[in-house]
Amino acid sequence: MPPNTPVLAADLARIHRSAFVNARPWSADEFQHLMMQPGVHVSAVPGCFAMGRLVLDELEILTVACAVEAQRRGLARQVMLSLCEASAVLGGRSVFLEVAADNVPALGLYKSLEFEQVGRRSGYYQRRDGTQCDALILRKSLT
Repeated sequence: MPPNTPVLAADLARIHRSAFVNARPWSADEFQHLMMQPGVHVSAVPGCFAMGRLVLDELEILTVACAVEAQRRGLARQVMLSLCEASAVLGGRSVFLEVAADNVPALGLYKSLEFEQVGRRSGYYQRRDGTQCDALILRKSLT
C-alpha cells in the first residue's frame, strides 16, 4: 500500500504494540479517537506508519512505529518523508516530535532527516519496568 493509504485503527495498534516493547502501546480505540480529530494524518506502508497532527503551520509527530519484522528497511524514513511532504502541501512550515533519549535507531533516523534538538524533558517516559527516560524534543523546518 502506498503512503497515505487509509488504514484501520486495529492495524496501527498491532504495529505500535510490536514496535513499543518498553512502553505502553496505544490501543485501537486510542488510534481511532486520534484519527477522528481535525488535522490528524497518517502515512502508512505495510508494517510501518507515522501519525501527525497539523495545527496551523506546525506538524506535531504523534507517533512513528515499525513492526519488528519491518524494521531496518527504510520504511520509517519513507512514511516520515511522506507525512512531512503532505503537511508542507497543506501549509506546514515546521515539524516537531518527542523521542526517547535512548532510542538510538529513531535518533539516527531523525538526524538523517535533519531534525535538531530544541529541548529535553527529564524523566518524561515511564517504562514498563518502572524506570524513566528523558524525552528529546526535536524540530525541523519544512520550508
